[in-house]
Parts: sequence; structure tokens; C-alpha cells
Amino acid sequence: MDDRTLRLIRHAKSDWSEPGSRDFDRPLNARGLRDGPRMARWLATQADPATWIWTSDALRARTTAEFVLEGFRAVSPTLVADHRLYLADPDQLLDVLRETPPNVRSVALVAHNPGLTELVNLLGARPRLDNLPTLGIAAFRVTGPWPDLVPGACALLDLMSPKRLPGHPG
Repeated sequence: MDDRTLRLIRHAKSDWSEPGSRDFDRPLNARGLRDGPRMARWLATQADPATWIWTSDALRARTTAEFVLEGFRAVSPTLVADHRLYLADPDQLLDVLRETPPNVRSVALVAHNPGLTELVNLLGARPRLDNLPTLGIAAFRVTGPWPDLVPGACALLDLMSPKRLPGHPG
């Protein structure tokens, strides 16, 4: 079997308080900064850690990707920021994922809604997901090489979010 692991990760909660700031430059808010280290600790406990992390180059996604990088630090993952992931639709997300190096067995992708929720559903989330929450993670088993990644060809393994972690403040 040529099984691989894919984690789709929505950026953490971002700040809308700066009037006139560009969407691309929005930072994480206090909740996003609090949830990031908690999710990093959870990621550190997961089997098949990501050795390759794709991220949108928007500030909120890059900051979230740093938490993901910390969670997988035991395997020293490669972090790649790619502007094509900024507000990407599912087809654009798939195009980037298909460029993952062939030797990578486990990949994480940090990006934005609505494209991420749509991709989660296209890849095989059953029942369909209404919304991947901020810092939500959908993990899939992928069979076959990255260039062959297509809708419906994955098995959903897990859905996790900060609110589902034990001891979440609510």
C-alpha cells in the first residue's frame, strides 16, 4: 500500500479590529494566539507527523503554520509559503498539494475558508462538514502519489479543533 497522510488546517482565529488594514495582513487575535500552542501540543502526539507543510503566505496563515511546525518539530518539517493558497478554491488547493515532493509521506496544508471546507468535503468527509472551524484540522488517509490526488479518493481519519481538546476554556 502507498498510504500517505494529509492534514488540512484552517488558520487560527484572526483579528478584524484594524480598520483599513488589508485582509492579507490580518494577524491572529488573542484566541488564535492562545489556541495555537494547544493545538501544537496535540499535533505533537499524533502518529505520522507531517514532514512537509504548505501554507498560504497571508500573515494569519503563516503564524498558524509556525504553530503546526512546532507541533511536528520532532521530524524537522519543511515549511513552504505559497501565495496560490491565499483564499484559494479547492482546485487551486489540490494543484498545490499535487506538487508535494514524491518522497513526502505526510503533509499539512494551512489555508483559508471557504476553500478548505469545500476541499474537506470533496476529498471524502462523510457526513459533509458545514464549516471547518478556525484551527480545525481534517486528517485524511491518501492512497497513491500526490500528483494523483483527486476528489473522493481519501478516507477521513479525524477531525479536531481547539474546542474539542480536553480542558478548552470555551
